[in-house]
Amino acid sequence: MQISKVIKALNSDTRRKILKILSDGPKNTAEVYSELSKIGAGPKYRESVYRSLEILVDSGLLQKIYHPDKGICYDFSVVKIEIDLSSGTISKTCLRSR
Repeated sequence: MQISKVIKALNSDTRRKILKILSDGPKNTAEVYSELSKIGAGPKYRESVYRSLEILVDSGLLQKIYHPDKGICYDFSVVKIEIDLSSGTISKTCLRSR
């Protein structure tokens, strides 16, 4: 994990809301878009949600998984991270149990 990618990924209200939505479990792009729309925080286009999800994957916060019924879904790769600003490092402190 690169600290700059993690900070960039978390520097978006929409992406932080996506992380909250995924705390209930893996979801595909359409499900995340639907949940964002329900709380009135959804971008206008589903492609915007997809781009946000990909930024979270690129940062190492999320991973893509295949679900037989839903297709490609997104889930946490880590649940808790620790950022040491003095050294500029990130450590994973807790993985989600499967």
